[in-house]
Amino acid sequence: MYSYIDIGERNNDVLVLVHGLGSRKESWKYQFELSKNFRLIAPDLRGHGDSSLDDDITIKTFARDIIHLLEQLGISAAHFCGLSLGGIVVQEIVKTKPAIVQSLILSNTSSYIPRMTGLYALSEGKKNLAKMSDDLYEQHIIKQCMYDAKNEKLFHDIHSFYFKLNRKTYLKAAKSGVGINYLSTLMFCPKPIIIIASLNDRITPYLNATTMSLAAPFSKMHTFDQCGHTPNVECPAEYNRVLLNFLNEHRSNKAASQ
Repeated sequence: MYSYIDIGERNNDVLVLVHGLGSRKESWKYQFELSKNFRLIAPDLRGHGDSSLDDDITIKTFARDIIHLLEQLGISAAHFCGLSLGGIVVQEIVKTKPAIVQSLILSNTSSYIPRMTGLYALSEGKKNLAKMSDDLYEQHIIKQCMYDAKNEKLFHDIHSFYFKLNRKTYLKAAKSGVGINYLSTLMFCPKPIIIIASLNDRITPYLNATTMSLAAPFSKMHTFDQCGHTPNVECPAEYNRVLLNFLNEHRSNKAASQ
């Protein structure tokens, strides 16, 4: 039923990688090297990638799917890393089932999207989608995500594996985040948290990260300078180093970090 990647030693701590809107599990390919230290689970959200599920597109359902997948795999606890929409899904997971969460990595995401702001962004996205082909829209989104859209090599690399537009579910998935508010969830969350943000993120402005860090006063924060909305592919070496350093502090299997 679920489409996912599962790599790494079974006795290592589990790291669940949750992709963003219009993206897919392969978008984490530059993080797959972390499978030397962790068991990586990278699912396709329903309505995305190779998922066969395309109904009931909501944040709660995204979260429930991942929880069910982990249950099927016999995984009782994991570290969670979510980027953009994936970060919202991860916050829903810790709100719904905190016992399964060892730590949270919230990357280029938000805990609060005012309804009117979200509906306006959705309206603009709908207009662009209506007048563009799938390929042109993917290119448009990639250019919005990138810090340096003139980097043709990186642009074509990202275009080859990062996004996979599904018109049937894309706008529903975009709408799923409208009106969310997880600030109180962060405020009372006892789990280790690191917030990752980019100063030049045009999709999720830096203000979102500062708001989240205020809501979670004991969280850590890492800021990328010359990066856009996708530091996991724009600055993969630094991104992986940030993840590894944070995760090694909070892993249950300390020996595997050596």
